[in-house]
Amino acid sequence: MEAISANDCVVICGETGSGKTTQVPQFLYEAGYGSPGTPTPGLVGVTQPRRVAAVSVASRVGEELGPGGKEKVSYQIRFEGTVGSNTAIKYMTDGVLLRELSEDILLRKYSAVIIDEAHERSINTDILIGVMSRVLKLRKELAEKDEAKVCFFGFAAG
Repeated sequence: MEAISANDCVVICGETGSGKTTQVPQFLYEAGYGSPGTPTPGLVGVTQPRRVAAVSVASRVGEELGPGGKEKVSYQIRFEGTVGSNTAIKYMTDGVLLRELSEDILLRKYSAVIIDEAHERSINTDILIGVMSRVLKLRKELAEKDEAKVCFFGFAAG
């Protein structure tokens, strides 16, 4: 969490099963990300390269959070989603985040974005990483000008 707080972008690399996909978003949530009334009230967004992964991981993390966790963790894939007003952690496909970027280049509703499985090198992931590098710069400039109180950390876990 110290590295995340100190840097705009953090690359997390670890063995399969080390918790990059499931534990890191929960750590962010427990640190206040995705919670109204904190300096980082926006969603924690986690991309997955496959729809099945987004759905199953969201279910697992919701269960791991305990009572009320299922309300806090949602998924969104093409034509289907469970996102609600209480969502704090949102698992989605790369394509969903790309579509959201086309509607809001600053991704104002997110406090953190994790691009998971970035090493798989799909066209969507490559585009996301390239665009996110510009988004980070834009959001940092806006925050410095205090035109918008945005806090953003991009991650590429894989």
